[in-house]
Amino acid sequence: MYNWMQTISEEIFRSKYMLHGENSVEEVFEKIADEIASAETSNREKIKSDFYESMISGKLIPAGRILANARPGSNMKNYNNCFTIDIEDSMEGIFDSLKEDAMISKMGGGVGFDISKLRPKNSNLSMGGESSGVISFLRIFDQSAKTIMTGGQRRSAHIALLDISHPDIEEFITVKQGENNKELTQFNISVKISDEFIHAVENDKDWDLVFQGKIYKTVKARYLYDLLAKNSFIHNEPGIFNSDKIEKYNNGYWAFKLDRVNPCGEIVMPAYSLCCLSAVNLSKFIVNAFEDDAYFDYLEFEKYVKIGVRFLDNVLDKTDYPLEKIKLFSKKWRRIGLGFTGLGDALAMMKIPYGSEKSIETAGKIAKALRDYSYSASSDLAAEKGSFPEFDKDKFLEAEFVKLLPQDIRSKITVNGIRNIQLNTVAPTGTISLSVGQNCSSGIEPIFSLEYKRTIRTGVNDDTRTENVYDYAWLLYKKKFGDNADVPDYFTTTLNIDPYKSIDFQAEVQKYIDHSISKTLNLPLKTTFEEYKQLYMYAYKKGVKGFTTFNPEGSMKGILEYNDSAEKKNIVRRFAPERPESVECEIHTIENHVKNYIIITGFFNGSLYEIFCIDDNLKEISIPDGTKGTVKKIKSGHYNLLFSINGKECIIENITKQFDSPDASLARLVSMALRHGTPIQFIINQLNKDSNFVDFERVVSRVLKKYLKDGEEVISGKKLCESCSAQLVFKDGCVVCPDCGWSTCA
Repeated sequence: MYNWMQTISEEIFRSKYMLHGENSVEEVFEKIADEIASAETSNREKIKSDFYESMISGKLIPAGRILANARPGSNMKNYNNCFTIDIEDSMEGIFDSLKEDAMISKMGGGVGFDISKLRPKNSNLSMGGESSGVISFLRIFDQSAKTIMTGGQRRSAHIALLDISHPDIEEFITVKQGENNKELTQFNISVKISDEFIHAVENDKDWDLVFQGKIYKTVKARYLYDLLAKNSFIHNEPGIFNSDKIEKYNNGYWAFKLDRVNPCGEIVMPAYSLCCLSAVNLSKFIVNAFEDDAYFDYLEFEKYVKIGVRFLDNVLDKTDYPLEKIKLFSKKWRRIGLGFTGLGDALAMMKIPYGSEKSIETAGKIAKALRDYSYSASSDLAAEKGSFPEFDKDKFLEAEFVKLLPQDIRSKITVNGIRNIQLNTVAPTGTISLSVGQNCSSGIEPIFSLEYKRTIRTGVNDDTRTENVYDYAWLLYKKKFGDNADVPDYFTTTLNIDPYKSIDFQAEVQKYIDHSISKTLNLPLKTTFEEYKQLYMYAYKKGVKGFTTFNPEGSMKGILEYNDSAEKKNIVRRFAPERPESVECEIHTIENHVKNYIIITGFFNGSLYEIFCIDDNLKEISIPDGTKGTVKKIKSGHYNLLFSINGKECIIENITKQFDSPDASLARLVSMALRHGTPIQFIINQLNKDSNFVDFERVVSRVLKKYLKDGEEVISGKKLCESCSAQLVFKDGCVVCPDCGWSTCA
């Protein structure tokens, strides 16, 4: 009997994948193994047994469409998650593509396409009139996707790409603004950028917006870069598609371009291709987990990578195709995407913190092994079944990615050929990791959370129950060391990882992945726009093929969103997170003509959480402004300040005793507002309203302004510039007009 460690994993598996009258997990995997092994002409029972054992052990996890549909008697024979199509620049071509899109959606697939061929807005049409532009046609595809339920279960995911030089690029970049306008809700969007564009940005050059040789507009490359970065920073889209990097490692360079991608971004491919996906669960290959001698079993890993390559190659022969064009192209080139999941858990089980130098080195070593084992297995398959029909040995061996393979594998390909044009990816694997993976970390991502509570419907009226959900590795750790065991420092989660290290991690793995990697960089709280632009450029320089981010304080920040209309109509009571015993702090020394202050700002998970204020009458200690330290709670109302000056450890006991009584009350009120999520702008605004604007209020207002984010719009007080009526924003602690340059600091 399959051992479900968590109820939530079993419930999701039953609801998502037990769709053909099965009564057990074993029955599901038995039927899948039977169906996929039926592509074999010899050794069918042995191969079927290998497929079944790899799935029931949790070491090979097929993608969702395989788990849901792959059965001998299934009525829905689509076993692939996503597809790509082309769109020609004519009314007939557009609506032919719309029909193709609908056919794919009907079969349960996501769709990706490049819209750079479509003429820009206001350009002349052959029959007279003017084009309505690329966005207008995207809206038609978006509405179609909302209407058609894929496989009778869900609406189709889409992605659209547009070249950075297209005349409609400005509208494309800004069309999606999250919850602010809810545009193109069935689409992800990405911008295709080039080395030439980045060079123009770095050298502050002009950039022509061109279609079919005609220049429609010329802008500054930096303006376009900033526009792209700003919308991504605030609204999390568009993503980045690094065209030149992707094309450089195109194994089929002589026949097609890798000019489009699937909705999650892990497979780069030409038109009329597909995503044939499965993942090897890395957390299943750790020996002596959580011990000092824990290690990754590469020999066992090789065995299941080889099974995975054969499994996916068979899927190509057993699946139904939504379009004849896709069938013909896929059979000619036999593209597959074998990846991995559970990497974050695997690292924790080897006591390696995600984001450390050792973790980056280890992840690269595992990715290299995946590449080498996959290419070797595909060459073995070619010896058995034949190479992909369009295989050209001389051209293939000259592909840049293939040149990087070890010589023994290149020699094997010279003799045997190879079965698949490209083989590896790292997909997001969300649902399959939560279900079959027992809530292991997803894909390449770190552990999201060690544990959390989830509300689940019982199925009886509107009754619900609350259940604790645990990360797979964390649950194993608790079972081994007890429920009250402390959290070791190697259990790093998403919010604890330096964003530059996250990019380094992705870039190291990307070296060995011939397709791409689906990874979302979760920005740390308080990330400024200028910091974000640096991250954007850093990712490009590191050579990642795609780059997407999530800003927890952007337009999709959930309960932190304070511009939402519902928030304005109703007062929402929120409870502050419980204060830990110690919080990191910054110490501000403020000189004033009346008296001097020390303002201490404390942080919780990177957010401003509390303030303390003391008179600077401690002449025996001169604290430099900007000194960092810790505020430790000894007991209720008793806090000690710990810091270091020139290597000497210092402590101020019971800092609350240094308060004047009126100042203490106001400081506690400001702290309460911060803890309960009141935007800093509102607090500053209230402090500034007092007609008896006293010394303490000036000091606190001055310090709080340091924590306003650049580019953040003014949301209270004077919002519009008196000179030009533009929306005022914050920059470097000042209120600034981005149009005319007026500033409160001027």
